[in-house]
Amino acid sequence: MPDKKTITRESIEETGKVFEKFGLTPMQGRIVAYFTISDPPEKTFDELVDYFKASKSSVSNSLNWLLQNKIIDYKTFASDRKRYFFLTDSFFRGYFIKVLENVTELKEYAYKTVSMRTPEYPVANEKILKWIENANRFQESLENTLDSLRNESR
Repeated sequence: MPDKKTITRESIEETGKVFEKFGLTPMQGRIVAYFTISDPPEKTFDELVDYFKASKSSVSNSLNWLLQNKIIDYKTFASDRKRYFFLTDSFFRGYFIKVLENVTELKEYAYKTVSMRTPEYPVANEKILKWIENANRFQESLENTLDSLRNESR
């Protein structure tokens, strides 16, 4: 049976690949995955460099990009000069917003498509209209989720 450390590394690799699908680089994705999986949730720069066995430059560039895009933040403690990085709620909220924008745009094109189609093939038109109806429900659900996230962060 694999040990916990192996499972964690494998989980970080797998989860990091998922975050890459959201436009993060491999290192950025793995850093975000590391924050989601490991305890404690705050990590220092040196801990990240040691864990990933990556160059300081690579980790630093990734952290700076994640900071600029408000995916992570950091805090300090009075007795310690190190910065402790952690994942913010903005990461998930930002990607939910992007999904919502894409669904909205896709629905607009679906409406245009239906309006340009001839009535000769009503089944095809009905399928598109059904998809729009489902997209509306998805959009409403996602908007409610975003509202909930906004309220939680206040």
